[in-house]
Amino acid sequence: MPSSSPASTSVVVIGGGPVGLAMGLLLHRHQIHCVVVEKTPGTTDNPKSRGCWIRTMELFRQWGIEDKIRARGLPDSSDVFVFVENMSGHEFGRTRPEPRVDQSPAWKCLVAQDAVEEVLLEALRDSPYTTVCYSTESIQVEQDADGVSAQVRSTETGVVRTIRAKYAIACDGAGSQTRRQLDIQMKGPANLAVMANDYWRADLSSIPMTRDAAGIRVIPKDPDAPSSMILNTNGRDRWLMVSQIGIQEDERPHPWTDEDVIQIARDQTGIADLDVQIINRSLWRVSRQVAETFRRGRVFLAGDSAHRFPPTGGFGLNSGVQDAHSLAWKLAMVLRGQASERLLDSYDPERRPVAEANADFSVGNRFRLEHMQEACISGNEDRIDFWTSDMDNHMHSIGQSLGFSYVSGAVIPDGTVKQPLNSRFYEPSDRPGGRFPHVWLDTARKHSTLDWFERDFVLITGVLGDAWHEAARTVQSRLEVPLTTKVLPAAPTDAGIHIGLRGAVLVRPDGHVAWRIPYMPDDPVEALSAALGAILR
Repeated sequence: MPSSSPASTSVVVIGGGPVGLAMGLLLHRHQIHCVVVEKTPGTTDNPKSRGCWIRTMELFRQWGIEDKIRARGLPDSSDVFVFVENMSGHEFGRTRPEPRVDQSPAWKCLVAQDAVEEVLLEALRDSPYTTVCYSTESIQVEQDADGVSAQVRSTETGVVRTIRAKYAIACDGAGSQTRRQLDIQMKGPANLAVMANDYWRADLSSIPMTRDAAGIRVIPKDPDAPSSMILNTNGRDRWLMVSQIGIQEDERPHPWTDEDVIQIARDQTGIADLDVQIINRSLWRVSRQVAETFRRGRVFLAGDSAHRFPPTGGFGLNSGVQDAHSLAWKLAMVLRGQASERLLDSYDPERRPVAEANADFSVGNRFRLEHMQEACISGNEDRIDFWTSDMDNHMHSIGQSLGFSYVSGAVIPDGTVKQPLNSRFYEPSDRPGGRFPHVWLDTARKHSTLDWFERDFVLITGVLGDAWHEAARTVQSRLEVPLTTKVLPAAPTDAGIHIGLRGAVLVRPDGHVAWRIPYMPDDPVEALSAALGAILR
């Protein structure tokens, strides 16, 4: 730990992967002091998760790092799976890129986790609020009525010290020691399969599909040969070969040596003399688990410490970053005295149902891949065509990314009925609980309604809602909370905004609608004051 690291702070973040770094950056942007501790010496050297979906990229845009993230990823049209006997041989079929629709100022990016961590860390350089401490592991977290005490140890020197904070956030991964210390149980199957990750470097530029495909599923003719998904991590020379090696345990006759992996890579690429350099290798288990609660007292769970998904769908990292986004503004308002601690009670009921939905979506995609593999093995062209088409539901997931809606004490229902979630298509709406819709604010298409949200509550009104603006000034002074107003320009009819000319919506700092009233009440001051008070007090 750096000698300048404080012994006390507002928030201690345990774990410095993508979720912990995102939390550190969010708290920095909210001007809340925090310390992030991570037991490894630095950012990961493994691609691990791969893909930042549209909501995550919207947040990266807000944080000013979207372009840097996108520069480290694959081209936009590369969200394609190809199914082959080997990469130089017969192709069974391929999925189609997800069509981009004008429902966001951003778009998803096929980018590896190691690149994401590096960009997040760089954004925290010289932060006056966030200190990131590598080679520092958390060994015990205790809490009392006033705060938490995190006992941490340097993995280099063995020196142990204590960081005192108001709150702690466990971002320490699937095997979270912090979650175990809190005695929070995981619900769901812990072991759906045993997998091998073999990360290697090789020049595959001679194979055309490597320039426009995110993943290549290799299904060899020989039923005894390994079948793998070869994931394109940088579009050039780094490939992650993911192979199922068992159900409950490693079922291989013997563990693969580096020489075995090199030969498998040559067989699966169809290049007999391919120069393969092993980068690293690991084993892991596929799980479908969600924690029974995302909070215990002053300690919160976020990311893989709170939920474990199969990687099919790519929602692990994305869900974790959005956990951080949901929690950071609430902590900031409580720590500033702008809201009571009751606001923090909304974190678990908001994020846990989203985790369950993303877990189910990921498991469904895993089954979809199994059906596709069986179809390819059968050789039946109609069967292959059907499952190739169905595979589009794996990567075409804008509805899963944007369509979730919160129900909690930080959302005031208006009596309308929630629409069922369609994972493939997104239907924007200003209904309470959902993400406020994107509308371009200028003809140059540079500024979006989403740019209005980050630190303040925002009252958005129709063009004839002048009385709301005076009401907002009165309520802001009365409740002493950050509240700004915006007038909604004429929106396209399919934008999903229904407040009319005189109505208003109150939008939270995270961009989710807290309250909607599609008309002008007799006393707008009282109506707005009651809504904001119900959320914050």
